[in-house]
Amino acid sequence: MRRNSMKAILRRLKKRNSGGFTLVEVIVSCALLAVLLGGMMLFIYPVIRTFDDTEKVYTADNVANCIDEYITKKIYNARRIAIFSNANYDQLTNVEEYKNKIAEMNSFCASVNKNDPNKTYVLRCISLRYDAADGKYYLYQEEPNMTGNGVLKQDKARAVFQKCLYNDLFFTFSFSKPINGDYPTVEGSKPLRDDALSINIRAFSDSDYSNLVYSGSGITELRQIKTMLRLGQKASDFNLTIYPSVPLEFGSMVDGERDYFIFYIERQLYAKAP
Repeated sequence: MRRNSMKAILRRLKKRNSGGFTLVEVIVSCALLAVLLGGMMLFIYPVIRTFDDTEKVYTADNVANCIDEYITKKIYNARRIAIFSNANYDQLTNVEEYKNKIAEMNSFCASVNKNDPNKTYVLRCISLRYDAADGKYYLYQEEPNMTGNGVLKQDKARAVFQKCLYNDLFFTFSFSKPINGDYPTVEGSKPLRDDALSINIRAFSDSDYSNLVYSGSGITELRQIKTMLRLGQKASDFNLTIYPSVPLEFGSMVDGERDYFIFYIERQLYAKAP
């Protein structure tokens, strides 16, 4: 009798071992594994988040430098510069003050190029246009009509960078004249410099422009304007003008009036081949 009972117990154990884990054992194992993974994530998540934030800052810094250097390179040797902020295409030809300024720049080019077969002085334009669909600014090289005051050939606008460069970042911009360090210690000095441009670029990680990940400012000295003013040339011939004088912050702008246009007179150093 005892021998039969022992055989029955061994038979049951053998069946249990060949049947794998029980449901209770599986549930307990999964629960323990979840607790273990949860504990690991408490340590891993801050590292992942820090890496992601650092990568965004690094990317934003690189993109901001690309934009800043492109603009700086174009206007560095410009003779006259006019920046129109919080604007759009229509305002360039409809706002009297804007139209007159561009007409003045066009007239200068026409007068000095009159007897110059190489047409040395050319009116150029760079724009930072806000794309409402993407919620982002993109940098463009525009082509002004040299005989139309403020008119841009919209079909000739060329994107400077591919959209992928901007990644998942959203940039804002502001342009101003930097504070004059000589004021008021030097007689005749002004509060703001006329021979330099301050560019501020900020980057956000969201389309609501609420999560700031990067902010950078730089001052570009306008070599041609600075040199000529130092030599006693008239400020009316060599100047930087910003409209309006105190531009709005991005959050205060309205859709349709968020663009920036940078007009400048470029002196071509080499004549084009016939």
